[in-house]
Amino acid sequence: MRHQRWVTWGTGVLFAALIASSACTPAAAPTPTPTKAPVATAAPTQAVAKPLPEATTAAAPTASPKSAAPAKQATVRVASTGSMGAAGVYIGIEKGYFKDQGIDIQILPFQSGAAMLPPLATGDLEIATGSVNTGFLNVIDRGVALKLVATLTSNIKGFDYEWLTIRKELIDSGAVKEVKDMKGKKFVLSATKSGAEATIAFFLKQGGLTISDVELVTMGYPDMLAAYSNKAIDAAIQLEPLVTSTVEKGLAVRWPAGAPSSIYGGEYQAAGLVVSEQFSKDVDTARRWMVGYVKGLRDYNDAFVKGKDRAAVIGMITKYTSDKDQALYDKMVLPYLNPDGKVHAASMQMDLDYFKQMGYYTGNVTVQSMMDNQFVEYAVQQLGPYR
Repeated sequence: MRHQRWVTWGTGVLFAALIASSACTPAAAPTPTPTKAPVATAAPTQAVAKPLPEATTAAAPTASPKSAAPAKQATVRVASTGSMGAAGVYIGIEKGYFKDQGIDIQILPFQSGAAMLPPLATGDLEIATGSVNTGFLNVIDRGVALKLVATLTSNIKGFDYEWLTIRKELIDSGAVKEVKDMKGKKFVLSATKSGAEATIAFFLKQGGLTISDVELVTMGYPDMLAAYSNKAIDAAIQLEPLVTSTVEKGLAVRWPAGAPSSIYGGEYQAAGLVVSEQFSKDVDTARRWMVGYVKGLRDYNDAFVKGKDRAAVIGMITKYTSDKDQALYDKMVLPYLNPDGKVHAASMQMDLDYFKQMGYYTGNVTVQSMMDNQFVEYAVQQLGPYR
């Protein structure tokens, strides 16, 4: 049996290993023993991951003389932070889409994306998730051939999973009426020199301000709610379901045009799938994996755009995520998962331009050079465009 390994990076954060960024709750739990687990069994989330030993091998099933030869078997390990951004993977497991492609998936818990980059770069893990930031770009500049191959989460109107929120007291008192009123205020984000920082910069630009006109504070997403409660911060880049929780508690409000989709002109690519050089060279396995993934993406869209089997799909997702309350899905704004797996390159280019403008990145990597669409194109060719 051919063994591959797959990793889920924290939603909205890419390759935080070099910039200490993480979208998940910082909680420690024992790392699971990396033996083969049932495909449809969700592993615990929010754990600290340790280096993974080599997997054992087993013989591939023998085809019946009267049947077509089975697909080459592969085991793919998924390291999860418990984010719903990987809903396409969870649904693919539960619906048997990966199994149909001759692929078994094991989910392993990681506390953060920071622990995932080293094994991905050395080829000990095959697939991670994330978006463009300076850490990712610098890794590629050092000769690590990583490629962005498919979408994970995006923000578009109606699916703004990530928001810029402002302390409610500032709005109610009239202290903040326009973007220019945010001068001197304290903004919290998960990491600097990141897409979150670029979003704040683009937001401030609407009021004639720059990033130097505010104070940036970094902290984990779960800590932001307490910071708002203590009036220690004035604004934040938050992810769901914390956005909804913060607003419902009366601590903050969503800025009217503060969703990244508005700031980026219609769509913001928050995270995507990235593959190692070794996995991208195993074209057959990577293609089959992508077919299963895109089928999962389409069921997600069927559920949350068309309302088809919505309750069942929510149950599949919450089986694997850290947020088990299914009632939250009737309140929070969900992420957009492109049903054809396409990456929105234009918003990534905006972030890259910002990093260069600020001097955070001085290398030669381009959005086009970091992307490889061959696997998504293959999946869509096999399945047809989503309708």
